[in-house]
Amino acid sequence: MAFDADLIKEIKQRADIVDVISFYLPSVQKKGKGYVAVCPFHDDHDPSMQINKEKQTFHCFVCQTGGDVIEFVKEYEKCSFNDAVLKVCDIIGFDDPRLHKQSYQPKVDENLIPVYNCINELQKYYVYALATEEGQVARDYLAKRHLSDAQAKKFGLGYALKDGKMTIEYLKAKGFSLKNIENTGIALAQTSGMCDNNQGRLIFPIKDANGQVCGFSARKIVEDPDAPKYVNSPETVIFTKGNILYNYWQAKQTAKHDGYIYVVEGFMDVFALDSIGITSCVALMSTKLTKQHIELIRRLGVEVRVCLDGDKPGQSAMMKLMSQLDEAHLPYRLVSLPGEIRDPDEILKQDGEETLQKFVNTLVDPFQFALNYYKNTSPLGTIEDKKKVIKHFMPMIASIREKLVRDDYIYKLADATGFSSGAIINYLNDFMSKNRKSEDSLININAEFSGGNDLKSISKDIRRLTLAERTMLDMMFESKEAIAFYETNIKYFTDEVYRLIANFLIEQVKNNGEIDPSQLITEMELSEVKNKEKVISTVSAIASKDSKVKLSKNSLDEISKVINEERTRLYEKKKVNDALEGLTPEERAKIIADYLAKKSSN
Repeated sequence: MAFDADLIKEIKQRADIVDVISFYLPSVQKKGKGYVAVCPFHDDHDPSMQINKEKQTFHCFVCQTGGDVIEFVKEYEKCSFNDAVLKVCDIIGFDDPRLHKQSYQPKVDENLIPVYNCINELQKYYVYALATEEGQVARDYLAKRHLSDAQAKKFGLGYALKDGKMTIEYLKAKGFSLKNIENTGIALAQTSGMCDNNQGRLIFPIKDANGQVCGFSARKIVEDPDAPKYVNSPETVIFTKGNILYNYWQAKQTAKHDGYIYVVEGFMDVFALDSIGITSCVALMSTKLTKQHIELIRRLGVEVRVCLDGDKPGQSAMMKLMSQLDEAHLPYRLVSLPGEIRDPDEILKQDGEETLQKFVNTLVDPFQFALNYYKNTSPLGTIEDKKKVIKHFMPMIASIREKLVRDDYIYKLADATGFSSGAIINYLNDFMSKNRKSEDSLININAEFSGGNDLKSISKDIRRLTLAERTMLDMMFESKEAIAFYETNIKYFTDEVYRLIANFLIEQVKNNGEIDPSQLITEMELSEVKNKEKVISTVSAIASKDSKVKLSKNSLDEISKVINEERTRLYEKKKVNDALEGLTPEERAKIIADYLAKKSSN
């Protein structure tokens, strides 16, 4: 949740960005029509941060950090958006009743509002039940697991009374229909009527990225060999397990400040890390890491620290996770202490906080983890096993440019496999030689297709197109005429960030009749947009430029022509390039020849 958009607009109208930044930085000084300062977000010695008083934006053209007055405070204080708003108000001496209640609600499907209201009431009922006489059994269980009252309150833990029909009757008395109750995922149909499927269990509420309860996990607390340990919410209209990371809502509040996010297996591991002061932690809830999970983590822009169980299944899961994180290009390290097979919760209970603290801070890079895995979890018994491991690591080692680091990896690989360092170096030289020949072959085949510039031709086309689109976007920030021209003649940008900004800009002019970069940044802050930081940085960079883009009918027509030509050229080349995937050199050469023949005949 965030503050009301109208309130944010009023605060920014009252706050002068030069005054607020000067509150933090004594280096702010006037230069020409604007202001400059030594940038606090990188090792800056000369003033490289530009401050635009007229547009109320700032931007550093070295580290690319930028935004409005709230964004500056958020980045400087390493705090949440809401905290930055309050800090700005404190600096400028502004107060308003709306600051003391968060009135903005994320947009949801109106048809789902009754379901959300129902599940929120259900959550209150579970919390109430935990405090009842019957709930003592659940409170005893929490004490046994070393969970404090403060943690129970923080994570919203509850208890479902044994009489499951009472839950249904309570919700019906609150005015909720059986359909809405069923849509919460807790209703179990019985011959005697509908019943709470979580009855007699400890309740863990599951919240989405906005902090809204969307499901539950219910743990048995009385020995019953026939009952499953957990009863989890099924997929419902408001709950999709693959979209949810447990505790993400709370962890995202601190992760950016901490610079990391721990990924663990279950609720108890989250609580264990919370006990030692690590609040930036999410749990997979015994499911695989999905693309949706990766996108949630990517938004944080921090190092991922993977900490799954130390047993063989847990370590195997971490190996699989590594490939997903590599593919997503996310920075990560892994918790690895050879010989330790317990999970964080068990370590805390058996050995205490100090041992757990030491364990979760034993972080290794992917290479070292994989070596530990092969040495300790999946021992290399045969020559073939060892060869497979060496082949697995060759691309990684070959990509390392620093000799000392590469030598260290080779030494460690030799220690793990039993092969000599010399043998591995010979294997690496052969691998790199074959790889170079393969690349040379492809470059020769594609020389004509690439216009004599090898396989980088498509990248150059993209750069030319991006430059043309950026020029058009600059024009759109200067003139409503350029915005109208874009809608009529260009219609969309290939660059995803530029396309998103253009859409926001069009909407702003339609609603307000003016171009306001600072307000545009506010709207982006209050929206769940992809690559939010990059989008805001781009807007601030355009707003902070001193030089104006020359705008005329001829310049608009010329830029439109360039964009459309480059877009067509890129599309054709990418289409051919896609067709070349997985083919032999001879097949690739034929497709390229056909393409060039067709091109010359046009």
